[in-house]
Amino acid sequence: MLSVLGFQVLALLGLGYAEDSPGVIRPWLYGVVTAGWALLSRRTAVARLQLSPEGMRSHGTWRTRFVPWDDLVWVNAVRAGRGGLWEYAVADLSDGSRVRLAGVYGLSSEGESRVERIAERLMALSDQA
Repeated sequence: MLSVLGFQVLALLGLGYAEDSPGVIRPWLYGVVTAGWALLSRRTAVARLQLSPEGMRSHGTWRTRFVPWDDLVWVNAVRAGRGGLWEYAVADLSDGSRVRLAGVYGLSSEGESRVERIAERLMALSDQA
């Protein structure tokens, strides 16, 4: 959600610059900024995790990552920010790298959270594969 808001703020800045452009070019700039705004907002809003028998595919805003079940060591929930209000899932791989799983995030809670349940389920699926 925050990345969608970031794209929208940048698009509004682009529209502000379009206001200062010459009258002949202005309508074309509005179309380009609006199309970019819609495309990036949609791509960020539909960030998701897709599971298959070979592994999991994390579709994010900028790129898609594939994590094979054989390379997966652990999936855990990480709290973000100073107050730890949000949390997201991170996959630890056998080569020592960490991959943030797009589409798996939520508000942190005192008990077991949604992200922790998803991480446990992904570990169970990894053990079955």
